[in-house]
Amino acid sequence: MSFPKRLLGFLMLGVCLGCSSATTHASDELTIIYTYAKDHFARVLNEFGKAEKTAVSLEFKEQNDLKSSLMGMVETNNTPDVIIMPADHVGLYAFIKYSEINPKDFTAQIPERIWGSSYCDGKIYGAPLIQGNHLMLFYNKNLVTEPAADWNTMFAQKAELAKKGIDTIAWSFDESYWFLPFLGAYGGWPLNNGKVELNTPAMAAALDFYKSLRARDLPYPNCSYQCAVDLFKTGKVAYTINGDWVGKEFHDALGDNLGVSAIPMAEGKKMQPTFSTHVIAFPNHGLTGPKRDLLIKLANYLQSPDVQKRLWALSGAIPVENSAFEYARQHAQGYLKKTIELMADTKPLPADKEMTFIWDAIGKGYLRHREGALDGAAAARYMQQLAERHIRNAQRMSQRESAAQTGTPP
Repeated sequence: MSFPKRLLGFLMLGVCLGCSSATTHASDELTIIYTYAKDHFARVLNEFGKAEKTAVSLEFKEQNDLKSSLMGMVETNNTPDVIIMPADHVGLYAFIKYSEINPKDFTAQIPERIWGSSYCDGKIYGAPLIQGNHLMLFYNKNLVTEPAADWNTMFAQKAELAKKGIDTIAWSFDESYWFLPFLGAYGGWPLNNGKVELNTPAMAAALDFYKSLRARDLPYPNCSYQCAVDLFKTGKVAYTINGDWVGKEFHDALGDNLGVSAIPMAEGKKMQPTFSTHVIAFPNHGLTGPKRDLLIKLANYLQSPDVQKRLWALSGAIPVENSAFEYARQHAQGYLKKTIELMADTKPLPADKEMTFIWDAIGKGYLRHREGALDGAAAARYMQQLAERHIRNAQRMSQRESAAQTGTPP
């Protein structure tokens, strides 16, 4: 759950953020890492390479592995030309050296709200390709007639499901991203106007409520992301909480028995899932290099109405381009229709670089609270102190790095 220690240490030390250049790949090849819709994205990316007579080397990464993998690539000077990833990863722009994006280079009609998803420190470091990434409650209609609107209702359903040999719900319970909607339900948010806000009554209350679900044996114990996906697909649990990115996989497994609803309310409080995008980004300042024209062409290809509609049809990926989104909204049925409707009740996930340290702080404070070492209020204070300390240290090291490069005292 916590941020990879080696990468966190790298960021804190500010090791050579501008000192070395990654390997320049052959001009007739594009190396691409992507984290969404493995088979479907591979198809459209390979078609682009064929049309442009360019070799395309693809590598799919699970999102949980992306940051640590990129760290290793930076260390070995071997970053790819392109990364397709969740927008909150752009907070590592100084470390990965993502190119700054100018929306004027892109022809697709995309709302400012969506472009804003990849703003970090007032600049854009990723061009949006897919929107959504919001968490929802998936349920098996063959096991549940009416989805639970609150957690007490779900708990009441637990006994009946157990009689059928079915567990109630599984999700990535120990992952910070899955905790964030609960924080939002209690009125909290981790970053406001660039200021870390973890030491709040909302954080303490959300932690305590979240822990109470475990005490009631609702979430399947010790279940990872893939564990939860597999349990739901095989009908061993009635519910799961996951994102729109996995909807197609669930529909392939359950067909018309797949239902989608809002995450159950907590003590009458509505959940606050996050909204974000998947973006295309260019490491090692790729847009200033010899492949600039090809990289811009690839981004425009992926943002084009035809490709956006195709990705929607193949994987249920919600388009960012206006006409493709309207097409999807008007033609969506079943779980896809509800997926789009639920996106209206989301809040943008910050992409600021401070989120790197916030995720780590939330993860470590949550674990201490889960194990009983800290109560809710103490865990919230610990998170705040840890995040602020990491940020201060990163700022000091950045100043020292700048001073070393310019020969001036820090």
